[in-house]
Amino acid sequence: MIDEKEKWILSYVVSQCSTNYKVIENSDFEDFFKQRFPKKKCNIKNILTHLDTLGLVDIKFSDDQKYCLCATKSAEIMFEEEKNTKKTTKKIKIEVVLFIFLVAFFAFLGAFLGTLLVR
Repeated sequence: MIDEKEKWILSYVVSQCSTNYKVIENSDFEDFFKQRFPKKKCNIKNILTHLDTLGLVDIKFSDDQKYCLCATKSAEIMFEEEKNTKKTTKKIKIEVVLFIFLVAFFAFLGAFLGTLLVR
């Protein structure tokens, strides 16, 4: 699987070129990387090579300063599934909170009505 740095770089590739090849300079990757990890160093070439071996990006050519690449369908599917998982998780959290609130409300209501009946 990929680590946080690789995922961050992959998200940049997906946002910039999706499944169409595009030339991206090394400095663009470094600037984007520093937004998230300002104090960490990264080797863009190693990260992109690893993503290429995993089949998440396709590198057409590269030199020291430029990369011609695109994201694969696998990368887009991975981000789509992650987005759907977050939506589902949020929905489940809302349902759990609502359930707890209703249980507490009906417990209080039952205790209140029970007190009225005893009088």
